[in-house]
Amino acid sequence: MSKPNPAPRRTRVERNIYKRADGKYEIGFKDGAGVQRWRTVQGGIMAARALRDELLAARGRGERVAPNPRLRFGDAADKWLAGEVLDLRPTTQAAYRNSVKKHLRPRYATRRLDTIAADDVAALVRDLRAEGQAESHNAAIIATLGRIYKYAARRLGWAGQNPVELLLRSERPKLGHDQKHVFEGQQIEQTIAAASEPWHTLFTVAALTGARMSEIIGLTWANVKLDDPDDAEISYVQQVDRHGNAVPLKTESSRRAVPIAHGLAVILTAHKLRSARSGDADYVFATSTGRPQNQRNVQRALLAAERKAVTSDGSPTFPVLHERDKYGKLVKVPRGSLPSMHSFRHTYASRAVLTGESIDEIAFDLGHRSANVTRAVYVHEIADARRKAARRDRMAAEYGSVMEAASGPIRSQKAADNLANVRHLRGLS
Repeated sequence: MSKPNPAPRRTRVERNIYKRADGKYEIGFKDGAGVQRWRTVQGGIMAARALRDELLAARGRGERVAPNPRLRFGDAADKWLAGEVLDLRPTTQAAYRNSVKKHLRPRYATRRLDTIAADDVAALVRDLRAEGQAESHNAAIIATLGRIYKYAARRLGWAGQNPVELLLRSERPKLGHDQKHVFEGQQIEQTIAAASEPWHTLFTVAALTGARMSEIIGLTWANVKLDDPDDAEISYVQQVDRHGNAVPLKTESSRRAVPIAHGLAVILTAHKLRSARSGDADYVFATSTGRPQNQRNVQRALLAAERKAVTSDGSPTFPVLHERDKYGKLVKVPRGSLPSMHSFRHTYASRAVLTGESIDEIAFDLGHRSANVTRAVYVHEIADARRKAARRDRMAAEYGSVMEAASGPIRSQKAADNLANVRHLRGLS
């Protein structure tokens, strides 16, 4: 009996473009020396066409597109940072450079790309965890490594396997497993109550919209619709970076118009009336010189409010800020032990999840590019909400008859009370 023909490794889509069984595109071409080459595309059909045209143009110029097996990590990283990365936002560039300088270059600078195995990358993840680095931080470093490999394959003629793609799921950074510091109980209300203006209003906006700090300080009055408090909204169209410059938002999906509650509209209206700068082009939270607030100053104002915040009985909301050593000096507060400005965002999202808000709506409010991002970041909150809902359903199914029997006498007593009230009213008539 003859064996069936195996499925083809790749299927031709159009000239020089093929599609693999896993859905990825490949470019098949002959280089300047007439050697058949294959290049995997990072993207869809448009990216495949762009790469094809580039490779065929290079061949037409007589350039030889050949692998460079001796390419070292340090050289590839330098060319990546000096090439593709320069088109990104300054903050993104700084993050990539930091990952390369502090974590990747010390390990791999002189090593050839083809000698760095998946086991080496898994060891890097383990070492980062041992140093106490956050999983989101670890994921960013590994993503940087993966991008350098992709750039080497795309631009530097390197042919080989990207070790990041070979990591097992158990070896990858566990996104969503970081502890997201949120305001507990009445901490958020007590913190806002302790803040002076304009911080009182700024923190209230953060708490009730879940926006990023950079987006809030980038608001101008043209972005705030207050004509009708019952139909008020805030449009996030820009942000202010750490240097005080207005820059585009993180992603296109970050541009959004968020409806706000009547109460917040009233608070913002009062803030506008108090403000010396209330023109459309003026920042909502402007300094005395008309500049946007500095991110560091906002964080300092939050710390000051947390230090003043007290509970209903007058005790400190955050006791860690008032602890003293045996000499009577304030003890240094451990890093990450207090809510930050980003905690307003996490608190908003966590409360929305636990109250049953749609993930799609939460993703829109937060400016995430898709609901999948929201699910990844708040996976534990979502799981907790689902477990609680499922437990309530099980309780209702298993003990419904018991609760019905228990409520029977209550209903009977209520009916008797109602009859007595009717008789009493008749007696008065």
